[in-house]
Amino acid sequence: MQQLTIQLEKKIFYGLAALLFILMPIMSIKSGISGDEETFHYPHGKNVYNYYATFGKDTTCLYYDNSALHMYGPVFDLTTVVVIKIFNPDDEYMVRHMLNSLTGWTALFFAGLIAVMLGGWRAGIITMLFMFFSPRFLGHSFNNPKDIPFAATYIFTIYSIIRFLKYYPKNRFRFAWPVALGIGLSIGVRVGGILLIVYFLFFVGIHYLFTNNYKQWFNQEKLIKLGRLLLFASLISVAGYTLGILLWPYAHKAPIENTFKAMKFMEAYGTSLRQVFEGKTIWSDHAPAYYLPKYIFMTIPEFVILGLICFIVLSGKIKKEDSTWYFILLFVSVFPVVYIIYKESNVYGGWRHISFIYPGLVIIASIGIYTLLNNFKQKYIRFPVIALLLFLAFFPIKHYITNHPHEYIYYNKLSGGVEKAYGRYEMDYFYHSLKAGSDWLIKNKIEKTTVTGDDKIIVASNLSIIVKYYFRNYKDKVKIIYIRYYERGNSDWDYAIIANSYINPYQLKRRIWPPANTIHTIDVDKKPVCAVLERKNKDDLKGYQLMNSGNPMAAIPYFKSAVLQDKKYEMAYLNLAQCYLSTGQYKQAANSAASCLKLYPNYDKALNLLGIAYLNNKDYEKALQVFLKNMEENPKYVASYYYAGVIYSQNNDPETALKYLQEAIEVNPRYKPPYYLAAQINKMKGNAEFAKKLMEVANSLP
Repeated sequence: MQQLTIQLEKKIFYGLAALLFILMPIMSIKSGISGDEETFHYPHGKNVYNYYATFGKDTTCLYYDNSALHMYGPVFDLTTVVVIKIFNPDDEYMVRHMLNSLTGWTALFFAGLIAVMLGGWRAGIITMLFMFFSPRFLGHSFNNPKDIPFAATYIFTIYSIIRFLKYYPKNRFRFAWPVALGIGLSIGVRVGGILLIVYFLFFVGIHYLFTNNYKQWFNQEKLIKLGRLLLFASLISVAGYTLGILLWPYAHKAPIENTFKAMKFMEAYGTSLRQVFEGKTIWSDHAPAYYLPKYIFMTIPEFVILGLICFIVLSGKIKKEDSTWYFILLFVSVFPVVYIIYKESNVYGGWRHISFIYPGLVIIASIGIYTLLNNFKQKYIRFPVIALLLFLAFFPIKHYITNHPHEYIYYNKLSGGVEKAYGRYEMDYFYHSLKAGSDWLIKNKIEKTTVTGDDKIIVASNLSIIVKYYFRNYKDKVKIIYIRYYERGNSDWDYAIIANSYINPYQLKRRIWPPANTIHTIDVDKKPVCAVLERKNKDDLKGYQLMNSGNPMAAIPYFKSAVLQDKKYEMAYLNLAQCYLSTGQYKQAANSAASCLKLYPNYDKALNLLGIAYLNNKDYEKALQVFLKNMEENPKYVASYYYAGVIYSQNNDPETALKYLQEAIEVNPRYKPPYYLAAQINKMKGNAEFAKKLMEVANSLP
């Protein structure tokens, strides 16, 4: 009877895997292009393809001026290029997303197989279901071409390492090549895959310690066997490393040097982005240490949290012979987070960069639930637990049904859901919703509008390169341009599609965004994540054109008109303040900047104009307070440091002035004004030689 049950569970496991193998690509079809996909990843894949197709003659993929993408392994992007060239589909990104979803399925499947090794087929079924009903992971599976493929190769390698060590020395060659393959593919996706070599050798040692009594650790015969195993593991690692290099053109030129260059670069990744966290806009390299743990806790399903708690409480029931495998799972799931916190690494976009740890966490959670159900077979315990799991599963299932294909925008009920997270944490940071916004605009406006001659409908977006693809079949009547949302009035457009990314949290919480000229929104849990705007008139544009051409006085009436039409138009107030400053109307400039700040508190550009207005009015105390506040709100706004230096210089405090000017130079070494002022101060202090050097640096800057 037990054998029949096991066979049935095995069939259910593989049947579920087959169902999800079909379902996940289908679900990915409507997904949008992700933030870096069109800008970096897919073009890089094409360049890598050309590198191999020309036998290394086309070296475009080996270096990029404005990107470090050459330092990433290109395996997934290269694979999509090959598949697309073979099948030549009309929608290339649909194919990419279907393939991307299969990498997510791969992570799900091998996580299930690890759970099978530890707890049996039932544990594997629970693991796959937990993975599938994890909205963040599933949503990223549709169109995240870097983090999800790496998660797949990572957990495949961990599975292969566990299987290799579990059965060694039996079938050692049969179980060795998957480890090498996993390491190679991981390096071929992301250079961090090299750490799997270190993990592998470390786990060999851990396995030795866990499977031998401490009195036998220094037994000569056992140490000889350990040495042989380490040598074999090293050979496997070399094979995996070699495969990874073969799949990565940048490493071809210098397999050791370039690999470690990439490692150092990724460890000290310098690109910093602004994002909403805890109701404030912060820079990603200034995120608090608890950023990742908090984001993980807020966005994983409650049943995973319950499973992790069960695992901790019931850890005493783990079989001693399985200690190595649980240690491995805990290590590969927890250590990366601890290391990132320790190194104060730059992280953003929630926990997508560490998606590779999630399958391990889910396996542990699934084993926790499985252990609870397996050890407490009384109906009064099992039925409530199963009922609770079904109840908790309702929330992600409902999220899938009501918000597809924007599954990744998810906050669990413990954090208050999307409703409470809105305006406090990021929404569509990957710009998925631009597709739904574009589809609506095409259907409801573009297809119903006739254009004549060379006139075209101008559609703007805060990520135009993606939108341009969505409108690829309407090039004869539509022109796509890029705009920053808070500079939207400075460009000529008829419609705009704006994803809820880099939007000020104050405006989100008080419904200042979407703006008054919104004609449609794409919502997640009834909260707008994308807005389609229609230009009612272009007074703001006329004002900007006059201001930009050196006629700010003539621009003022147009900005006043724009404000009358929309009293919550923060950008019109900002430009109005700039015009008043340019015409010497400092009190009016301060009032306009203050009006802008009522709609967008702590807006660095508005604070800067307010400070300059006070400075010109010789109200140095108020000006300094504003500039200091701007430094606090945006530590990278260089002008604030410079103007603080100006104020202290004018108040005969050269030492403090030089301190702020030095900070300005550190924030932005290419900003000229602090060099000139610092040179003047040093010259006055008698440091003529140093002043001369500062002037030389300033004059050498573009």
